Amino acid sequence: MGNIAPVMPEVDFGSDPLEDLYERLATLRAQGSRVVPVRYIGETAWLLLNYDDVTETFADEKRLPAAAAYERTGMPAMGRILTAMRGEQHRVNRALAGGALLPGAIRRATETLLVPVANGLIDEFGDRRSLDLVEAYTRRYPFNIISRLIGVPIEDEAKIDGWLNKVIRYQWEPEQALEARAALDGYLTPIVAERRRNPGEDLISQLVTAQIESRRLDEEEILSFLRLIYPAGTGTTFMTMSALILEVISNRAIYDRLKAHPLDRAAAVEEALRKEAPTTMLPRYSETAVTIGGVDIPAGAMILVCSGAANHDPAIFPDPTQFSLDRATNPHATFGRGPHFCLGSHLARAELRVSLGLLLERLPGLRLADDRPIPCVGTVVRGIRTLPVVFDDILPPIAYVDPAQKGPA
Repeated sequence: MGNIAPVMPEVDFGSDPLEDLYERLATLRAQGSRVVPVRYIGETAWLLLNYDDVTETFADEKRLPAAAAYERTGMPAMGRILTAMRGEQHRVNRALAGGALLPGAIRRATETLLVPVANGLIDEFGDRRSLDLVEAYTRRYPFNIISRLIGVPIEDEAKIDGWLNKVIRYQWEPEQALEARAALDGYLTPIVAERRRNPGEDLISQLVTAQIESRRLDEEEILSFLRLIYPAGTGTTFMTMSALILEVISNRAIYDRLKAHPLDRAAAVEEALRKEAPTTMLPRYSETAVTIGGVDIPAGAMILVCSGAANHDPAIFPDPTQFSLDRATNPHATFGRGPHFCLGSHLARAELRVSLGLLLERLPGLRLADDRPIPCVGTVVRGIRTLPVVFDDILPPIAYVDPAQKGPA
């Protein structure tokens, strides 16, 4: 990056907690530039602040392919996941791997999987009327869903989670990430082999049997997809779910409205995805010199495509720091744009709707345990780490109505 000096040099946008992230982004935006150099994991990177620049860069696979960054930041540990593929390879692999995550499949899974798992976790609260909702529910729920979709024993959740938490930290702790990948692959490989011999209805069986244009996924492509779906489908969803519940129970007017008007819960989900994106910035890499937002960026530079900044751009979202159920439109950038648009977006939305609905209906009087502030921290992965709540009772499971489908699940 030559001698370019980062702005706000006192903070690192890749490793510091940055509870005040959105205040800092607003300060940078107020200075007039749409693209600014910042510190990111000890280096200088170009941070995009403008909604149009963010969404256009997400979709720009010609000038700024996602693979160029992931080859440098994650591929040694994650393998050639979908975000590290280009062109035809990406198209075919996405089609082969994505069938189980399409809207129709998620609608079918709501009744048979999403609702029963949610009810089961709430039932496990037992006699407790106070608990940390992150540990008791929001962290566990999406992980349990992915494990059941894949078809691995739920009792192995803890060790799989431990490996994955290290695999995704390759940029920060490369040796531990590679060791964790080896352990995870050693666990998954015999399961994949067994599903080849005896396929069932689970996701791994769909991956080993899928065929498009006479093409099937090989073993490494299957393992890479599994390395991706776990962190992409668990950590991000649990962060948004925690933020969503916090917003709802922190505001009595919103809580009462969502209890009385279930159809508004879908808007609450979208607003949580906007206001507290679980991944606020994703890397791109300039293989050649590019110009973004009127700023010339040299070849060989890291670019931070900041969905958090896009989602808080006041030109698109008036009063962006406010959690509002009444936005006329909510075109947030949390799931990206273009060919790498999040494959699991339908599953994430369904999990959020189910969880919000069942927690509100089954836990009367759900509220914060005390008045202590609950910080949201992080940038690459951002969210709250604890959510102490109390409630008056636990009601039995009820017939769930999905506000997006407007009918019984």
